[in-house]
Amino acid sequence: RSLLVFAEELCTTNFLEIIPTKYRLLKVLDFKDILLYSVSVPENLGNLAHLKYLNLRSSKMPTQLPEFICKLHNLETLDIRDTDVEEIPKEICKLRKLRHLLGDYITLFQLNGLGGMASLQTLRRVKLTMTNDDGDNDNNDKEVEGIMLIKEDVEVELIRELGKLKQLRNLSLTSVKEEQGSALCSSLNEMTNLEKLRIETTAGGVIDLPIISPLPMLQKLRLDGKLKKFPEWVPQLQSLVKLSLRSSQLTIDPLKSLQNMPHLLFLEMLDAYEGESLYFENGGFHQLKELSLGFFPNLKSIIIDKGALYSLEKLKIWKIMEIKTVPPGIQHLEKLQVLVIDHMSDELINECITPNEGPQHPIIQHVPLVKVTVGDYEQGIKTHIIHHSRH
Repeated sequence: RSLLVFAEELCTTNFLEIIPTKYRLLKVLDFKDILLYSVSVPENLGNLAHLKYLNLRSSKMPTQLPEFICKLHNLETLDIRDTDVEEIPKEICKLRKLRHLLGDYITLFQLNGLGGMASLQTLRRVKLTMTNDDGDNDNNDKEVEGIMLIKEDVEVELIRELGKLKQLRNLSLTSVKEEQGSALCSSLNEMTNLEKLRIETTAGGVIDLPIISPLPMLQKLRLDGKLKKFPEWVPQLQSLVKLSLRSSQLTIDPLKSLQNMPHLLFLEMLDAYEGESLYFENGGFHQLKELSLGFFPNLKSIIIDKGALYSLEKLKIWKIMEIKTVPPGIQHLEKLQVLVIDHMSDELINECITPNEGPQHPIIQHVPLVKVTVGDYEQGIKTHIIHHSRH
């Protein structure tokens, strides 16, 4: 029923041809990390009528996805992550039982029947922009404008097709453009079963997601890219457990909007705010277990009130060079188990790492484990691990 291949020297063309003739009842076929580009993948693999799971992750396979996959009508999971495959055959829309399509920067524009793949629950790293192939400098402005309008229409139609996938639970979108925000919001509002959502802009792009109805099942949300403004619907996500804001570059501190979310356990903010101070108010983030803050170019202070971050167990602060001292208020975090200080200013590092292993800054002495990382790749990176016993 299952075949998992680990030894790459077994993966010859003859070996592959034997599989669909001798093992016709296979349901699971795993070629992860196998060098498939060195052999010819036989079309008769499409005869595995019972196959439900096919893993080609990191398989170093050719850039073109083999068309035999479109014959696997019982396939439920296709994993092509960490490969060079971006385009998949349009016939894949015939796989009505496919639940999980996992890839990197998959282009779906050739899939006219995407909305008919009603069983899809996972779509990973789907591109929402078409490749710009009109690099001919001889094109006049009207021709270029016409091409761009056609591409925009195709992109919007793809977003509408996504809205037909009512069973989606895990959706990851890349290359999202600001002008696609309204159409994307309309489609997301149809995905009432969505549990995990990641939205990533084009390089240097802006995310504009004006109105999304509170998705009742959403537990994990990651927004990668500059936010035009902080989405007002995010604090209304009552089931949200994990929130990641990356490169958001907000001008208004988002903490006040987020601090009363009832089930938020993990918060990550990287290059998410351009202000000089972050303030955790008394009573805020009562359930939060892990907090990661990094890459704030202007941030000079982190202030933690007594009564804030009551349940916090792990705090990571990294690459915020304008902070010169250990943030006041850490001494109030009675449940803190791990404190990670990663590539911070020399002044802050010197408060945590003292000569001759002497006493550290008093406001971190109650933390059982403190990790301090210094150095660079040229001179070498060193992590100091400091253990404290709680009294």
